[in-house]
Amino acid sequence: MSYLILSDFKDVIQENNLLQVITNDLTVLSTSIKNAVNEAKSLIRQKFDVALEFTNTAVWDKTKVYGAWDRVYLDAALYAEASTYNIGDLTLFANNIYIANSVTTGVFATGDWDKLGAQYDLFYAIYPKPLFQMNQIYKKSDEVYWNGKTYTNLQPSVLPTHDSTLQQRIIRPQYINVFPDDPINGLLAWGVGTAYTVPASTDILNTTYWTAGDNRDSEVVQKVIDITLFHLHARIAPRNIPALRIIRYKGEEADRTLKNTGDIVYPIDSALGWFQGCARGFITPNIPLLQPDQGNRIRYGGNVKQINSY
Repeated sequence: MSYLILSDFKDVIQENNLLQVITNDLTVLSTSIKNAVNEAKSLIRQKFDVALEFTNTAVWDKTKVYGAWDRVYLDAALYAEASTYNIGDLTLFANNIYIANSVTTGVFATGDWDKLGAQYDLFYAIYPKPLFQMNQIYKKSDEVYWNGKTYTNLQPSVLPTHDSTLQQRIIRPQYINVFPDDPINGLLAWGVGTAYTVPASTDILNTTYWTAGDNRDSEVVQKVIDITLFHLHARIAPRNIPALRIIRYKGEEADRTLKNTGDIVYPIDSALGWFQGCARGFITPNIPLLQPDQGNRIRYGGNVKQINSY
């Protein structure tokens, strides 16, 4: 399992060429993807919640229990006329994935199967309630989802006063909510919560639990692919990496700039430059920000503000 799957590469490199690069060893690809993901995380983890973006993409297994936001794709073994299939078995036929609705064997009969979708179609488990947001105003009885549980609000958000707002970032940041799983105050504000999972044997087409689509940021996917391919080629011939892979990874050398600190700023259209742009606030990927806010580019402070009353 990994963030990327083999079909993600089809728009960037032909499958036979990719298999040649990895010498037909999918474990090499899996390791390279893992390393590329770690590299991407290291560039943006100070600001974005990378744990919500960089989750595994696994083959859907109807016998497994899933959590909210889990991502799966459809795949199965090619249909074999000599095999006997039981109700609930999956198979691949004419580039589509089917699930058996009766015991069947012999020539493929459409009446014995229900179509789930095309091979490699993506699905993800939806949130049962809106994801908790630290800066959102909640009323009593509002419901949220957070870290595997649903919660019902017991105490409405506490809005800061004008005086307390003046002291923010001077004394201590003032937040209007506490995390539902906070070991001290969370219980008072949200209760113990209710564990949430997608039960085993839930139909992938059951829209109460699943939705068709990809919950990854498409640009992040593209850039992680570029990082992966660069390092795969570097594994083969470090001094003879194709120019295209170098450009997509770190851009033209002439377009790179050197900061006073000695750090290199890569062009924004390269993978490294794009992630740098995310970290510096020039690009906003579709990845949740860390809560509470982190990674501010401007730090400020001063004397505690005087509170005057008349």
